[in-house]
Amino acid sequence: MQNTDRLLTTAQVCAALGITPAKVRLLTDEGYLEIRGKQKYKHGDVHLFSPEQVYSLTSAMPGILSRWATRENARQGAQRSGRIRALEPVGARQVRESRDHFLSSLEPVPERTADLLRASYYLYHLNHYAKAGQQYLYDLKEKVLKSLAIHFREDPEMEILLVEGLQKIHLCQDCRHKARSMGLSYAEMARSGEGCPRCARNNSYYDLFEFNINWGEHCFSFHTPFSVGRKWFPRELRLPRRNRGYQQEQGLTFGRPITEKEARALPMDEVLEQLEIFLDKYSLQQK
Repeated sequence: MQNTDRLLTTAQVCAALGITPAKVRLLTDEGYLEIRGKQKYKHGDVHLFSPEQVYSLTSAMPGILSRWATRENARQGAQRSGRIRALEPVGARQVRESRDHFLSSLEPVPERTADLLRASYYLYHLNHYAKAGQQYLYDLKEKVLKSLAIHFREDPEMEILLVEGLQKIHLCQDCRHKARSMGLSYAEMARSGEGCPRCARNNSYYDLFEFNINWGEHCFSFHTPFSVGRKWFPRELRLPRRNRGYQQEQGLTFGRPITEKEARALPMDEVLEQLEIFLDKYSLQQK
């Protein structure tokens, strides 16, 4: 195992080779890249790669990408996969244009509000990267939401709610036996609310904090578990409450994985850099 100080993260590999995290995963799966180290985080590991091995692939990448395209042609059909590849640069350009329009719209906005909106924009895309398999990014998401809770909770653009979920029920032995006799899993039995008074209950287990940021045409919504976020608020603070529904983004509860065109247009290293800039700025400020 090499000294991890000089190894490259997935984001750095993407920047060096001009590819997306999904392509880095393919390079690893197919033996082009070897994971030389790991950094452990609360939500997962960051894979680390040898700089020499990464840079040695620079000249080989066009051929590798061509072979992948040929394989995709065979899997999906040349006409369909060719159409998809032809549209990817167009889609990426549209995402970049949308990003540029968003960032330019912040120029006349007060600095503090612009910081909040810019951080929200990049946090939105960080969440998508995390859902695409880069789970260690949830550590950074928690840091950003903590900063929002501490520094921005009283700003008019910010609304923070406590979203109340269902009880978590720990079935007693009798109810576990009842579940087996009914052909139900313990989880299915607990979700049905069929527990008895002897079953242990946790009323706040599924509760969430919801962060809603609104400014003109811009709006963002983020969530974090109650067990994580409760430490960020004064004990005496009373937040607005609502029952949990299903906040969806394109049909997927609480977000979706990042697409290839988004990853090409908004590289992971840009997303991480902008959020670190935000954290550095507001870690130096006192509420």
